[in-house]
Amino acid sequence: MNNQQVKPYERVQLFSGGGSRFGYYLGSYAALAAHDLTPDIIVGTCGGSLSAYLVQLAPDPNDLQALMCSCKLYRVITAIRHVAPEEANKRLKLRYMTHALKRWRLSKQRDNGQGQRQADSYERLLNELQQLAMFRIDNEQYWLDELTRFAASINGSAADKTTPEIAIIASRLYQASTDGLYNEKLTLQELLFAPPCLANLPDSILGLAEEQITSPTHTLANGRIHPSVKVQTQWDFAPVIRASMADMYYLPPTHIPELGWCLGGVINLTPIELACQLGDSVFAETKAGYDPWLAAPAIQRVFGFDPNRRLAAVHDYQPMRKPSYATSNHHQLHWLPFADNEQQLRGQNVQKRFNLKQMTVELIHSDYDGFVQQMQAQWQYGYQRTVDYIQQHKL
Repeated sequence: MNNQQVKPYERVQLFSGGGSRFGYYLGSYAALAAHDLTPDIIVGTCGGSLSAYLVQLAPDPNDLQALMCSCKLYRVITAIRHVAPEEANKRLKLRYMTHALKRWRLSKQRDNGQGQRQADSYERLLNELQQLAMFRIDNEQYWLDELTRFAASINGSAADKTTPEIAIIASRLYQASTDGLYNEKLTLQELLFAPPCLANLPDSILGLAEEQITSPTHTLANGRIHPSVKVQTQWDFAPVIRASMADMYYLPPTHIPELGWCLGGVINLTPIELACQLGDSVFAETKAGYDPWLAAPAIQRVFGFDPNRRLAAVHDYQPMRKPSYATSNHHQLHWLPFADNEQQLRGQNVQKRFNLKQMTVELIHSDYDGFVQQMQAQWQYGYQRTVDYIQQHKL
């Protein structure tokens, strides 16, 4: 792309993760809207995909806040639960603990370039991700239905012209076919669920055609990730959100018939390159480093790359210089200061607790009143941090 190329959107916002602290994205979006900076497209990954869907359901900040504090969303969140004792025998629990230790040990040997990652088969990894996931979603097939119906009742006209477009990132694992045979070496591929309108843009404007978007993590993954991103422009929110949230060892992979077994958006948690390709002005977030004991080894075990190395590249990313027609700092990459969200929102999210007797990680959900308090605290954190940034940079 050259610097004079017209981009399809003026403003892009990334909702990159968040986990059970996903509410701060909603406050950040509301702050942008309050300052006439409403994003034209939101790209959501992992927990951020649920936030993106909430904006799609209720783009007006007042409606969005009502949706965020609704008992319908509360039921969506509390449907995510830990594996009950009767669902996992002692042998499986011991296996989870030993695998966590093994992943950490293997992550320390990553410079070797060999090891277990090279010997994995499709069946072996799929079974591991299905069996060792710590959490489940009750009534998964209808998980978001009640929330969607409620949003329609508070949102008025569905044809709101100010509704941002939504894109979501997930991933899939599959066996590549070679000369009609299946290769035992599994492959993972980044998935981009893009707005249908992008399919109609000429390649000279964006280049979203198959094989034209490169996955930024494939060069870090020792051949495990396909170099090109698979783009889908016809898709439904519910299964795609579920796929984006299916990060390894948390939720099991989910099956989408035309794509196969799909898993989380952590394959490209902060898709900064894509965001800068889509729009002139990008609002992203600074992020804290990955936990070296559990999170980083898990990502390296499944996807084959060091997530902290990728995160450093994200924060160091330099988009091409401003286009010649840009006369203000509206046309640039904006890093919103959210790296301390875990510390600032401590206790304002779903809590995890290790049960030594049952050898499981338990999710501790608050009652409804506690949930509303948590959501309001998350919203206020995201709103105020974004307003402070806007004022500081005179946007």
